[in-house]
Amino acid sequence: MLSKTFIADLVLDTHIQSTFLVSAKATRQTKYGDAYLCVTLIDRTGAIEARAWENAELLAERFCTDDFVIVSGQVSSYQDTLQLKLIDIQSVGDEAVEVTDFLPSSRWEPEALFAQLKELVLEHVQGAPMRAFFKTLFGQHELMERFKRAPAAKTNHHNFIGGLLEHVLSMAREAVLLADHYARYYPGLINRDLLMAGCVLHDIGKCRELSFTRSFAYTTHGQLIGHIPHGIEIVNDIQAAMRPAPPEEMILAIKHLILSHHGRLDYGSPVTPRTPEAMLLHQIDMIDSRMAMCAAAIARHAGPTHGPDRWTDYHRALETRIYLGGEQDELWRTQPEHDADELVGPGAALADTPNPTASWSTPKHAANEDGRKRAPGAGNTLDLFGE
Repeated sequence: MLSKTFIADLVLDTHIQSTFLVSAKATRQTKYGDAYLCVTLIDRTGAIEARAWENAELLAERFCTDDFVIVSGQVSSYQDTLQLKLIDIQSVGDEAVEVTDFLPSSRWEPEALFAQLKELVLEHVQGAPMRAFFKTLFGQHELMERFKRAPAAKTNHHNFIGGLLEHVLSMAREAVLLADHYARYYPGLINRDLLMAGCVLHDIGKCRELSFTRSFAYTTHGQLIGHIPHGIEIVNDIQAAMRPAPPEEMILAIKHLILSHHGRLDYGSPVTPRTPEAMLLHQIDMIDSRMAMCAAAIARHAGPTHGPDRWTDYHRALETRIYLGGEQDELWRTQPEHDADELVGPGAALADTPNPTASWSTPKHAANEDGRKRAPGAGNTLDLFGE
């Protein structure tokens, strides 16, 4: 195997020789008309822009997008962001690298996350037609295999293998909590079955919109159609496969959730949310994606970890820098303490052990010894997205 230095470990003003995956390349011109090579290099720890100011066209002929490459270069900085000045670059075969070094992945195994999602649906979706819909959906083997691996986005949030599933599971857990909350304030306002369907299906079209075998990119179908219309196509496929046919109004309500989940026309939704479930789904999606962006921005923070006025770099999608606190944090900020070994998966103590007695034919009701229904997450050693 060729040597590997991860992007997260690069140090300013040092020379490196390492392998990377090419996610984008272009030959451009300076304002004086001279050609230069612009390359985006990635590994599982991040991405870095690389520039070759000499021999640009010659170097560009040596590799293609999605190739593994061996790179020689100098780590520099541009506008407070690390960049690589390319000296040499050459494609290498898959056998020369450890492929798992190059694609960022969820902290949890996809099969474990998928088992948790099915358990959540089994426990909290009550209506027979919606349970039949989920049974048919989860039985689509090829689609579910892509669903387990797909990123939730190319760049902004949950942009890693398994990111879509992690995002969906987090949203579904939030949906359970919020639906139960508003059931106590406005009984009958929120259909929890429908809200759960929205969480699971809102971005299902990204399984077709995105390519994620190497670097993350938009497929031709994704660029020409987009994930929202693809989501509607998938719902149509599920509806056609169901026997007996599901209620037409239920399918219409699910489609509205997919079509409206971006919340605004200028954000890409062809319609705005027009049901309580659609309004709530949009907010849950915004909460979970924004918290993921914040967490990623803080994790990337390369500045001081203590002292006055600590801020992350500017985040384009969030349109702000994130404040990390000041010198007096220890006087008032508190943080929960968890053993890292407990983080076995979002919201479940036993991520890899689905309930073997669970059935799609009848809802699963979790109860305490006195017969009362147990609160979501009760009894777990850790709920990553709750208490």
